[in-house]
Amino acid sequence: MILSMEKFLRCVGYLGVLIVSGGVAAADTFPVKPIRFIVGFPPGGVVDIVARTVGPGIADSLGVQVVIDNRGGANGIIGTELVAKAAPDGYTIGLASISTMVLNIHLYRNLTYQLKDFTPLTTAGLVPFAIVVHPGVPAKSLKELIALARTKPGSLAFGSPGVGGLQHLTIEMLNSAAKIKVEHVPYKGTGPAMTDVLGGHIDGVVAGVSGILGSVKAGKLRAVALTGSERSSSLPELPTAVEQGLPGFVVVNWYAIVAPPNMPPALANTLHASIVKAVHSPAIAEKLVAAGVDPKTDASPAAFAQFVRDDFVRWGKIVKDSGIKAE
Repeated sequence: MILSMEKFLRCVGYLGVLIVSGGVAAADTFPVKPIRFIVGFPPGGVVDIVARTVGPGIADSLGVQVVIDNRGGANGIIGTELVAKAAPDGYTIGLASISTMVLNIHLYRNLTYQLKDFTPLTTAGLVPFAIVVHPGVPAKSLKELIALARTKPGSLAFGSPGVGGLQHLTIEMLNSAAKIKVEHVPYKGTGPAMTDVLGGHIDGVVAGVSGILGSVKAGKLRAVALTGSERSSSLPELPTAVEQGLPGFVVVNWYAIVAPPNMPPALANTLHASIVKAVHSPAIAEKLVAAGVDPKTDASPAAFAQFVRDDFVRWGKIVKDSGIKAE
């Protein structure tokens, strides 16, 4: 059968309507299967705790299962790469941090991903660092620690989970801001560094609040300053470095949820809304605070994207000025 041009165009029009209608229906019915939530670190760490705390809330909000997929290795790079390469259909999301999303890009020359390779959704929580010392160190505040370091240049040794990490950069920032020289001792992870400071083999560490809460409350370590812009709900009695005379000394690790690049805005907004609802539900917020994480979300994916870009510029300068290169 031969169609006239008029009938052909009419058929094409009907087909277009069907295609568009099918696409809208697919977006409207999202999600219809489990969502994969990639964590670029092994189970048990703060990144994993945040994912496993927030994940069930996202599942409740969307009405589907959220499956945590731990893909540890290479300082979070392996898991982060998987997110960047996944389809932007809403069924793969990842737990990112300032290290995986910002610092790694500045520190590693041959990294396979850049900021453009993600659809930022929102932060889930903030974790300021605490500057802590062994009880044998005669300093009960940051001012006293700085004074001690000035009288004995190079005599204090602070540990961190490794060269180029946020904790290492924080130690270098402290040296620069306070005009002191605290020696940096790199470890292969936070655990070994904590073991040595608890044993008195090094003088202190810079660590996330979540990792030192128990030791500080038990009197095994002494916290002298917080690196956040405001006090932490987990350690409200601990003053910030800014309060103690170091203006601008703010270092906050953030944990956020991102998706693959080029995700349709409708899907990004749906996921964003589910994350916000989960993070600010009383039960989940309480669990995050108990783990040393301050619940925090952004007003929109666009607002979070701008936040990431600003942090990328800020930390790029700090990394460059420090001269640190990844191991």
